[in-house]
Amino acid sequence: MESKTETNKKEELYDEVYFDSDQDSDQEEKIGLGLPGQSKKKQELRTKQKVISNDELLYDPDMDDKDEEWVAKQINDDSMRPNEEGPLDDKTDAILSCPMCFTTLCYSCQRHEKYADQFRAMFVRSCHTVPGERYKMKGQDDSDEYFYKVICDTCGIQVAMLDEDEVYHFFNVVAASA
Repeated sequence: MESKTETNKKEELYDEVYFDSDQDSDQEEKIGLGLPGQSKKKQELRTKQKVISNDELLYDPDMDDKDEEWVAKQINDDSMRPNEEGPLDDKTDAILSCPMCFTTLCYSCQRHEKYADQFRAMFVRSCHTVPGERYKMKGQDDSDEYFYKVICDTCGIQVAMLDEDEVYHFFNVVAASA
């Protein structure tokens, strides 16, 4: 029966086939490395390499799943239908980012019916209106409509306009499918 320390030592070392590569052995044969028996030492070194932990590798195998959960939570929090079950595609038409610095601006939006590269949203992040910059346009019924310039918090580029109903109209964004 093996002792507990021997078992731990076996678990801490890579299996000998882990680093086995046909390419390595072909190269050794072609260039004639070493004396007889030296390749055996190299083989032993290869099989006795310590298993590196995920922390040492700066790697988290569960990070993709955690990131996906985080994005799903952001979409649910920003969505007009947070309790609706179903795929995230049903809750947003796109995830909007700034075209200059790629900062995420919106997780829940609707694509414009007429203009495919424009979106509207009620809940945004990382952008703000410019105080004092108000634009006037004639509406469909000859009434005046007012809009406010919206810029990215990170880089300052204009990404949208905010109407009087507090709906953001995005037109200068990078849209990624949800």
